[in-house]
Amino acid sequence: MNERGREPAGRLPAPSLDADPKLRLYRAAVAVALEHGFGKVTLDAVAREAGFSKGGLLHHFASKNALIRSMLAHYSDPANGQDQGDVGVDPLAVAALVAAAEDTSLLGAIGDSLDVSSACEPEACTGETGPELARCLANRLRLRGA
Repeated sequence: MNERGREPAGRLPAPSLDADPKLRLYRAAVAVALEHGFGKVTLDAVAREAGFSKGGLLHHFASKNALIRSMLAHYSDPANGQDQGDVGVDPLAVAALVAAAEDTSLLGAIGDSLDVSSACEPEACTGETGPELARCLANRLRLRGA
C-alpha cells in the first residue's frame, strides 16, 4: 500500500531473485514510475524496489540514462514480448515516458517506434493524480506496431 492507503496502480510481476538482474531493475523502474511518477524515478528508488543496493545497481548501469537506454532497447525488442507483464500498461510506453521526463534525446533509441503525431494527450487524463495519472498517460501513448 502507498501513503494514501491504496494499492499501487499496477506493477509488473516481481521477478524472482534468481532472475536476470537487469530484468529486475527494469521492472523496478517501471514500478517506481507507475507509483511515483515518470519524473521521480531515481536510482535509489529503483535499487530499493529491486532489492539491490545502489552500488549493486551501478554495477549494471553507470547512470540513470544508461538504465533508461537499456530499458528502451529491451522493451522495444520484439523478442522480449513475453516480458510485458500483466498490469495493463506497456512497459515500453512507461520507459518512453521516463525517458521523456529525464532527457528527450534518450528517445532517439526508439524514435522509429514512437508515433509522435498521435502521442499522449494529457488533457484526456484530467482529474487523475499520482499512479492513476501515470497509468492514464502510459495507456494513451501510441507506439507503432502496438
